[in-house]
Amino acid sequence: MTSVKRLLLITGNPGKAREFASLMPGLTVEHKALELLELQSLSAQEVGRHKALEALSQLPDREKVRYDAVLTDDSSLSFTALNGFPGALVKFCLDALGPEGLAGLLDQKDRSAVAECCLSLSLTQTGEVIQFIGKVPGTIQAPQGREGFGWDGIFYPQGSDLSYAQLSQEQKNSISHRSVAVKQLLRWLGQ
Repeated sequence: MTSVKRLLLITGNPGKAREFASLMPGLTVEHKALELLELQSLSAQEVGRHKALEALSQLPDREKVRYDAVLTDDSSLSFTALNGFPGALVKFCLDALGPEGLAGLLDQKDRSAVAECCLSLSLTQTGEVIQFIGKVPGTIQAPQGREGFGWDGIFYPQGSDLSYAQLSQEQKNSISHRSVAVKQLLRWLGQ
């Protein structure tokens, strides 16, 4: 069992912060936005490790003593037909193309994909980074639904006729790539 009790989630995404609050009801997880230099890689693990260390380095000493660890969340969406692209670059592709354009990259191609969440926990005392990975296979389809955020409307988890954005928060939390990673983190924390 670990002594990590006070976590600071680094995110500027209010939807992600709400999702974490619902996934970790037994813990107090505060969140803060930081402007981080983000490594450009298809790998969520590489991006996550770099981001966690960057966040820790930017945190003022007075805040480091308030938390046992900083937590970053990097999601990726890897298209089989595009050899893993956009991967961890999905946020930038989504900003440039929108959900329809992102889904359109797979017109006339294999629509299978993997949603991945990499949680990177950087311990404030030692700087050690521990990662927790959640993956969910699925397919990319035309955007449907109004719930969630980001690319939720185009990702249909395997075995579902509904996109993440068509699921209630409770339904999504029971199957999402983020929930898989959070469950690993909670086990590590002894929750």
